[in-house]
Amino acid sequence: MNKQTLDKDSILKYQGQLNFEIIGHLLNSLKDETDARDIPLSHYKKILSVMIEILENVFKYNEYFEKSTYLFPTYSPFFSIEQFNGGYLLTSGNPILNKDIDKLQKHIDHINALDKEGLRQLFRTTLTNGEFSSKGGAGLGFIEMAKISGEKIEYLFTPIDETYSFYTCKVFISSKALNSD
Repeated sequence: MNKQTLDKDSILKYQGQLNFEIIGHLLNSLKDETDARDIPLSHYKKILSVMIEILENVFKYNEYFEKSTYLFPTYSPFFSIEQFNGGYLLTSGNPILNKDIDKLQKHIDHINALDKEGLRQLFRTTLTNGEFSSKGGAGLGFIEMAKISGEKIEYLFTPIDETYSFYTCKVFISSKALNSD
């Protein structure tokens, strides 16, 4: 995602712990913001779908660091939506266990290597043969984000200490993706 213009407009920002109530508030805030900005319903639906997947990933991971209070507030989870270059950039960040980085990185890299048809096939295969984790996920969320956005998922792992790193994820929904089926 090579975005050279600084034409950014913040739609939504949040930093802090996530729970169902906060996620509900963020979803309602997105609806209010899209209404106030006259963002087309078709765009809202795509932004909402990616937003739900991102927030679900951050929320599912919350319990791993609830007892590691030394991480907060410096490494609190965050989420933002910015409108720029005719599209929308959704960014999230949260602490992650270092032992989980390799698996996550391989999963995202695999998804990023696929074209549109490859993503469809992986989604179907994962849906029918996927191994669901104790958290309920089989990796479908990242596939869905890539399908909707039509872009590569960007990520970064910044070391915190021997146990944790800070994981940042960026998904850009391009104007091309917004105007396709």
